[in-house]
Amino acid sequence: MKIKRVFDLTQPLYHNCPCWPDLQPPTIEKMLFIPKSDSNVEKLNLNTHTATHVDAPYHKLSDGITVDQIPVDTWIGEGIVADVDFLGDKDLITAKILEETAAHMIEGDIVMLHTGWGSHRAFTRKYLKDWPALDETGARWLVKKKARAVGTDALSIDLYYLPEDTGPVAHNVLLKAGVPIVEELFLGEIAKIAHKRWTFFCLPILIKGAGGSLARAIAIDEG
Repeated sequence: MKIKRVFDLTQPLYHNCPCWPDLQPPTIEKMLFIPKSDSNVEKLNLNTHTATHVDAPYHKLSDGITVDQIPVDTWIGEGIVADVDFLGDKDLITAKILEETAAHMIEGDIVMLHTGWGSHRAFTRKYLKDWPALDETGARWLVKKKARAVGTDALSIDLYYLPEDTGPVAHNVLLKAGVPIVEELFLGEIAKIAHKRWTFFCLPILIKGAGGSLARAIAIDEG
């Protein structure tokens, strides 16, 4: 692999950073610190779906596999960005939209959905509740195209305001098909380079028995 440039797609984790609005924000405390001690050591208190993170099938499916059961090479592969940042608050990413914005996808790609919401990360209604999301047709399109994994720069792949009789449709369609999800990415830099193919690494912390995990995500430009 000849690396031309590496882009960090990870949203930073910090004390009281934005997270799912129904959950408590993370806390990061100092346990040891210099000069009182000979080391700096921090203590984290947070849920596993904070900042950039992955969703394993077990997140939504009681019989689904957990993060530690997903082969590590699932999180590494070539892929594309589908640039849908023309969408507005609570708009849906449909199959028709993906046919236009992800036409350069090939079987086995990791597909990143650039809504532009990664640039809005803050304690605002816009970021915490009003992001564009993948609808059922879009999720089924990605499964049919055999996506390796699907990422979004929004807080979730589904809408916050879900109809009571539907549940998290995009999550269920993707995870039932064994397509894991990466959420809360920052895709602003790589989305500027149209129709580029990337090598993505979205490696989660290996938490045994978990439905999700913090992750470090990068995109590599091989030139």
